[in-house]
Amino acid sequence: MPSASRIIATSIFLLSLFGRGLGQVQAGQPLRALVVIAHPDDESVLAVTLYKIAKEHHGMVDLFVITDGEAGFKYSTLAETYYNCRLTDEVSGRKRLPAIRRRELKRAGDVLGVSHYYFAHQRDDKYCTDEKDALDSCWDVQVVKSKLAAVLRRGHYDFVFCLLPDSGEHGAHKAASLLALEEVADMQPGQRPVILGAMIVDKRDSLERFGGYLTYASTIPVSDTASFKIDRTTHFSYNNRLDYKVIANWELAEHKSQGATQMTMNEGDLEEFWYFNQDNPGGIGRTRQLFAVLQTTPYAVK
Repeated sequence: MPSASRIIATSIFLLSLFGRGLGQVQAGQPLRALVVIAHPDDESVLAVTLYKIAKEHHGMVDLFVITDGEAGFKYSTLAETYYNCRLTDEVSGRKRLPAIRRRELKRAGDVLGVSHYYFAHQRDDKYCTDEKDALDSCWDVQVVKSKLAAVLRRGHYDFVFCLLPDSGEHGAHKAASLLALEEVADMQPGQRPVILGAMIVDKRDSLERFGGYLTYASTIPVSDTASFKIDRTTHFSYNNRLDYKVIANWELAEHKSQGATQMTMNEGDLEEFWYFNQDNPGGIGRTRQLFAVLQTTPYAVK
């Protein structure tokens, strides 16, 4: 357990280290992070990392959400009673869920400390594993790219997070990550944030490896194993009885319309992150420093 002086020092580090662009440091600027995801609730994959940035170290976390998540009507059985409306019928569910899921996301964001939400309002079609379903026939890609580019320009982010575009991922998750990688790569070199791909795993699982997705060069990482990780099972508080799965469960519980998502309560021990080849090589040291700070636990032993 770190000392009080170390906790203060790491918070000051996080507040002061990150300026605008990888080559610049401006004291007093809080870290700024943007998460690019396909659906409301995808942020749950890295919930503890976002909580640590925003709540424990007073950084800024924003969310860019491409769809309204209306295809989630299939698993809304219990939510029909909670919200007192029909949701599992496709016509009614697709009509009602966008507003419901945006409200749920904002309540989940309150748990994590999210500052701003940006919605691209694209159609959430169906579950598939082909990214082309979203990119070629479902989303207005030019609208998404234009909105995301504007958010990136205005936000002056130090880090962008997306879901790792692993072959087994939802096609829309991969599509969102591919667009995020593309838009970051299109920025001027001195203004590009570091972009990281996130995956959640259990400690009992075999070592996760990822060498890139299909022929998309932007997805190739510097290492086929995760470069950084946050451990949700880190214990603290009285008799070390608490861990960060409490936060993950609080956040997940706000997405009440998504019954299948709710069934993942307590799953996932590690939030793992891959550093991509397209990232500025000079940024990996800063990323290493960031995760060194985030791995501290700012709660006194009791």
